[in-house]
Amino acid sequence: MWDDAAKWLNKFGEAVLTVIDTNGYPASVRVSTSGYDRASGELAVSLPAEIDGANGPASLLCHSHDEKLWSLQMITINGTVQQRDGAWIFRTESFTPPSKLAVLDFIRNARRSAQKYLDKRGLPRPQVNWAEVKEVQRRAKAARTAKT
Repeated sequence: MWDDAAKWLNKFGEAVLTVIDTNGYPASVRVSTSGYDRASGELAVSLPAEIDGANGPASLLCHSHDEKLWSLQMITINGTVQQRDGAWIFRTESFTPPSKLAVLDFIRNARRSAQKYLDKRGLPRPQVNWAEVKEVQRRAKAARTAKT
């Protein structure tokens, strides 16, 4: 039933699993994708002791890109995590294979999603210290040039 999800997961060695902890906060951890069961849509996952996970909604996110952040491929699988016999199990509830339009939609909606997140929490948009960002970029470029 989850053949498409399994096919896409096999393209990535790992995924970022995001769960909700017992305090209601999101927590993310990298997990291997190799044990995904295409028939049940289940994947055994490990949560570190520092993450006080709770049964409930979860998602798997995989992505890859080249050095210049082009050739982006990404997938998201939505589901739940449940603790069974002392082990955590991710169970797929929905998956839509990616498309070029999905990536464009993600990029186009990123600003709106961020603003919605900030508005919901009554937070101002963070200020970016562009001078510091440019300085870090300058130092990285200088270090690359020094190596060649």
